Order: sequence, then C-alpha cells, then structure tokens
Amino acid sequence: MKVFPRRRGAVLVNSALGVALLGGAALVYTTLDSGTSVAAGKAQVRTATVAKGTVLATVSGTGTLASPTDAGQDFVTGGKLTAVKVAVGDTVTKGQVLATVDTTAAQQQVAAAQSALTAAKANLTKAEAGVTTTTTSQLPASSGSGSSGGGAGSSAGGGRSAGATATASAAPTPQTTTITTTKVDDAAVAQAQQQVDTAQTNLTNAQATLAGTTLTASVDGTVASVGGKAGDTVSGGTTGSTGSTSSKSTGTTGTSGSTTPSGFIVLTNPTGMQVTAAFSELDSLKLKKGEAATVTLNAQSDTKLNATVLSVSSLPTSSGSGGAVQYGATLQITGDTSKLRTGLSATVSVVTGEADNALSLPAAALAGTGASRTATLVAEDGSTSRVTVTVGVVGDSTVEVTEGLKEGDKVELASTTSGSSNGFPSGNFPGLGGAAGGQGAAIPGGAGTGARGGNR
Repeated sequence: MKVFPRRRGAVLVNSALGVALLGGAALVYTTLDSGTSVAAGKAQVRTATVAKGTVLATVSGTGTLASPTDAGQDFVTGGKLTAVKVAVGDTVTKGQVLATVDTTAAQQQVAAAQSALTAAKANLTKAEAGVTTTTTSQLPASSGSGSSGGGAGSSAGGGRSAGATATASAAPTPQTTTITTTKVDDAAVAQAQQQVDTAQTNLTNAQATLAGTTLTASVDGTVASVGGKAGDTVSGGTTGSTGSTSSKSTGTTGTSGSTTPSGFIVLTNPTGMQVTAAFSELDSLKLKKGEAATVTLNAQSDTKLNATVLSVSSLPTSSGSGGAVQYGATLQITGDTSKLRTGLSATVSVVTGEADNALSLPAAALAGTGASRTATLVAEDGSTSRVTVTVGVVGDSTVEVTEGLKEGDKVELASTTSGSSNGFPSGNFPGLGGAAGGQGAAIPGGAGTGARGGNR
C-alpha cells in the first residue's frame, strides 16, 4: 500500500501508541498472573482435625409396613349370605361373629351323617356279638350189675331149687346235655368298625361344614374391607385354625416382599407392626439379626420410628432397577404403632456399625482401603508428613481412628485446584478477543492486525 508523506507521520504515531498499549497490557497481565494465577494454580490445602465423636455405618432399603396379625377372613362353607354383622372401620375381637350364610343344606348333611353313624354302630355291635348256636345231645347209659340166684337148694339127687323167682329191674331214664356256642366273624367285625370310622368322619365334616356357615374373627383387629352384603352368594374356602374361618394372612406380594391380606373380610391390627424392606445384595450382606434401625415414612418424612432387624432372607426377593438383585429383611417396629397403617411405604436405615466416643476423621482425610490407611499429618509449622493410620468402623462420612493419630491432630483433606491457567475466569486477558478476534479489538483506535486491517 502506498502511504502519502502527510499521513505517514500519523501512521507511525498510531503504531507507536499501539505498541505502548500492548506493552502495558502485557505488564498488567504478567503482574496479575504472577499473583492470582499462581495462587489459583497452587493446591488449596484444607485440613480436618481429629476429634472424638460417634461413627455410624448404615445401609438403606425401602419397603412397606405390615402387621403379622393382619388376616383375611373367608367362609369355610359357601352359600347365600344371611347377615353381615360388621362394617369397615369396626373394631372386632377374636371369636366375634362377622357374617353368616344359610344353614339349611349343612343341617341336612349333619342329620344324615348322624343317622349313618347310628346305623354303623348298631352293625358293629351285632358283628361283635357274633352268632350263638345251641345243641342238645344224649349222654350214654350207665352199665348196672344183675343179681345172680340167692340160695341154691340142693335136693338129693340134684333136682332144681323150689320157689326160686326172678325179679325184673326197672329201665333207666335217658340223660341229655345242652351245648351253647358263639362264633364271632373277625372279618365282619373289622368291616363294621371301618363303617363306623367312616360315618364318624363324615359326621365331623358335616358338623364343620355347619360351623363354617358362620364367619368369626380369627384375631383382634379393625375391619379394613368387606366383600359382600346380605343376599349375595359367597364361595367357601378351607377350614382354618378356628374351624369356622378360613384365615388368609397373605395376599398380593409387592416388590419389597411384603404382602397384603385378602379375603371376604380383611382385618388389620397395627399392634406388632413390622416393615419388610428390600436391600441391595451388597448391603444385605452387612445385615444381622438384632441390629438397630430407623424407619422413615415416605408420606410423613418427619415421622421416624425405631426398629430392630428380625430376619434377613437368604433368597433374593426381587430385582431392582437395572436388574440388580435385592434381598428382603423383616424389621420389628418398636414404640407406639397405634396410628400406623398397613401398606405405608417407608425408607429403612439400618446401623451396621457404631463406635461411640471414638477418634474420628472425615473419610476424605485418609487414602487407601481396608483397616490400614495413610494420612498426611500437618504440623504446627505447616510441615507435613505421611503417617499410617489404623481404622475401625468405616462410617457413612467419617471413619473411626484406632491407631496412628491422636485427638487434635490436623490432617490434610483431598486437594482442590483451580481450573484456570492464568488467573482469569475465562482464561483470556480481559478485552482480548480469542483466536478469531484481532488485536485491534483490544486497542480502541489502534491499528488492527487481524484479518481486516485498521486505518489506511
């Protein structure tokens, strides 16, 4: 470009001013960088002090509340409902009548079974008596001795005796004997006894069927649901422990392993309330019977309940998000449970390790894993040294120190560094454009050296 003599002086002046401004900016930048950037690039040392406190290690799970005495009540004998004696919300006691169905058919079965049993018992008595036979036989006659001539008179010359007469004896009366015999057929007795046993079983079943037309409460509780009204037809179930009620304590199983009772009438009882929660497979390995826990109701986050681990399942109950295996644990809630309800969702925190009045440090102050770790000890003069530390309970945020440090010692925490390389938030000198901008943008009125020039 050709420069006219008159304007050449102005160009030289502007160039000189531009160089001066750039030099000043570089000086300021260097000064700032030597201070703030060095400070920012240097590790920010943070320390923690070894102090006494409580170290807690916990694992968490989620579940729902349920009472072991919750029960679904079903009729043993189905039929037409003649009465429903309770409504939702009623409080009932064990053995109280809840509902009834028509008894006509059941009573007929009892009567028929009773008649059959009576007949079977009569047949058994007859078989056991056996068959009696009476026979009469004549005894053989006894043999008698006859008299042989009394005096023998002899006459001279041997003639017969005179006046001798023979007296005939009377014939004896025949003698008889009567023999009575009883014959019992063992096979007939066994068959008759079997008939009695069968008839007795049928009668017992018929009586249970009749009793099953009355639905009674198997436990104390509050009526949570009723499945019908008088006039409806209900089906029968199986005989429960009361003989007149089929009690179901299980129903729909949730993901946490808890169950909701089902039945014609469902009774709930908050007494003895428990929570069944699901834990990850890693956390479940840390659970043990008797460990203390805290239960927080999801619907009332300010309500915290104390609990104790009752049992831990050795079989997986479900798969959580991402297909992770989960195991269930049942915990007994302690304290007042009268206002709790079956099915409330909750978060459970179980204390798996605890150290009271123990020396502790934040976990970030130690390096390594296991019982033996290392820490950077900071002396009063600021010097540091690496020490070996033995740890006990590893808590959620703090770690118990058993050896290697004493109360009051200061230990370095994990270092943090600034992300800036020169002390400025953007990484560039204020006012300077980036690679795409020209230096002319930073110098008002100066000669541009970017893609498009300044004054001509």
